[in-house]
Amino acid sequence: MASGAQSVIWRVTSTGAEPTGTTGTEDIIEFNAGAVVNKNGFIMNTRFTLSSSVAVNEMPASINKLQDTGVGGIIIYVTGSIEDPQTTAGGLKPAHKFKTWMLEDKTNAAFPKGRFGLRLDDFDALDLTPHADRGYILSDIDFTRSGDTKGKLEFIATLRFNGSIGTATSGQYIW
Repeated sequence: MASGAQSVIWRVTSTGAEPTGTTGTEDIIEFNAGAVVNKNGFIMNTRFTLSSSVAVNEMPASINKLQDTGVGGIIIYVTGSIEDPQTTAGGLKPAHKFKTWMLEDKTNAAFPKGRFGLRLDDFDALDLTPHADRGYILSDIDFTRSGDTKGKLEFIATLRFNGSIGTATSGQYIW
């Protein structure tokens, strides 16, 4: 854990490790670092979807046979808010970071499966440090500004797992 925040989303370039802080980098957004501060935010909800690929073999006049073809997808929806998204003490504002991440390449030569990492201290089943064989891809970002609450930006970030799921160690898949 490089940052003192309880939750972090980051983008890697040459090394998969989580950046040590927000100073001097545009590749990390910290959440739940105690009191919500201007350049950071708060994660309110995390939804995790695992789906199986099931092939249907149609059988005339009978119940169709189903065939399990493995994991079809792993998707994480991170819902949060950013207080005062227009103020920051240097560097890009979080909304601009998300925008930059969406507009630029989601993979590179060192991380062909995805450049995004996630750490949630209170729910480590979703944690992933990108490697050459697996990573998250930021596939969607949805921003909402409520007219009744000034100075707050809500978001839903969608991360999709890409690559090898690996093997279980002591009954757990740790990425």
